[in-house]
Amino acid sequence: MKELTIKFKFDGVSTSSDEISAFEKKYDIIFPEYLKAFLLTYGGTTTEEHKYLDQYTVNDFLPLQENRNASIEMILPVVRDEEEGAGRNDLIPFATDPGGRSFYVSIGESDNGCIYYDVIGMVSAEPVRKIANSFEEFINSLRKD
Repeated sequence: MKELTIKFKFDGVSTSSDEISAFEKKYDIIFPEYLKAFLLTYGGTTTEEHKYLDQYTVNDFLPLQENRNASIEMILPVVRDEEEGAGRNDLIPFATDPGGRSFYVSIGESDNGCIYYDVIGMVSAEPVRKIANSFEEFINSLRKD
């Protein structure tokens, strides 16, 4: 997976391996190793490479735990909610766009590693749209403007 250029790192949101382990226990999740490594490096940052294809923009990579704006911990219950979100327990938010819509990685059996984009409220039959076949494909395709 390519290395991204950190433009801005949020104060006080660094993630440790112990925090990831505690989070996994709390939410009954097992993060894939690539996502753990990504969170340790990029959680709570903005990078220079933020465009995916021509239609998606990553504003921030989310920190693990709650902070003043958004975090994985803050968004996770919403995506799991069947009325407000996608109703899926296998999607992990990892980034947001400038409007606050989330990007998710699937940890499900049938689509493990696939990347989805939040389209709730848009003209769509589904609450999320698949935009990449793997996390690595998504990250490797990010580019600067």
